[in-house]
Amino acid sequence: MTAQVWIDGLFAGAVYALVALGLAITFQPTRVMNFAQGEALILGAAIGYQVMSLGGLGWPVALAATVVVAGLMGLLAERMIMLPVRMSGSRFAWIVATLAAALIFQSLFTLAYRDVDALRPEPLAAGGFALGDGRVGWQELITVGIALAVMAAYDLFLRRGVYGRAIRAASHDPDTAVLMGIPVQRMVVLSFVIATVITALAGLLAAPVLYIGPATGLLFTIKGFTAAVIGGIGSPRGALAGGLIVGVLDSVVRTAINATAGNLVVFGLLALILVVFPAGLFGKPMEAH
Repeated sequence: MTAQVWIDGLFAGAVYALVALGLAITFQPTRVMNFAQGEALILGAAIGYQVMSLGGLGWPVALAATVVVAGLMGLLAERMIMLPVRMSGSRFAWIVATLAAALIFQSLFTLAYRDVDALRPEPLAAGGFALGDGRVGWQELITVGIALAVMAAYDLFLRRGVYGRAIRAASHDPDTAVLMGIPVQRMVVLSFVIATVITALAGLLAAPVLYIGPATGLLFTIKGFTAAVIGGIGSPRGALAGGLIVGVLDSVVRTAINATAGNLVVFGLLALILVVFPAGLFGKPMEAH
């Protein structure tokens, strides 16, 4: 097994970890697993492609545009998902709402880039360096470093920040949180915005290296969901651990056998971990609202 397999696995794992973190962020105050989360990653890749490859502008413009547009997408996604969930009263409404949002966003990206195979902008930093019999690209190293920094920053935000503590309170008991004066609805909107921005930035960083097509959002959602469940939904550390496990294991098995076997082993591991650790490796059992 070459070093390149492990390098590619760590890079892909960092991307899956950021998607898993986005899923965890929206799940905390809503108990909704947003199956449209991967479309935010496509948004980041699309903005990078549009701004840099087609527009000829640089990374600063692409970063600023990604944050602004992703924030707006988060606001829109919250309305598209949470409004039907509240109005229906069904405990399963979130499944239909999130899948519907995913298909709507996917259709928009497919129509906008129907002649584009891969949304691939120029890397932030070209080149790289040799590591054993593999090669680490600067873009890959930057992405992994940013993923680690984002995980640490959000974990600190939850533990020390005022809004972070409010999100945790809304997650634990929304009714009591309201009585304590915490604006739970605002926390829900904030969680969608933060999750969408983080996932879109992951797409912007990953697009120069990974294959990201206009219609691949659901695939990234599934990998991120697997990582979130393995690590423990609601835990930033669990999202990181789960993402790295999924990325490395998938890369190793794909290289040793084939892509189908990679998916089989990853989902088999998911089933095994849920039997042994129902709340994931780092998660805590949580009651539904």
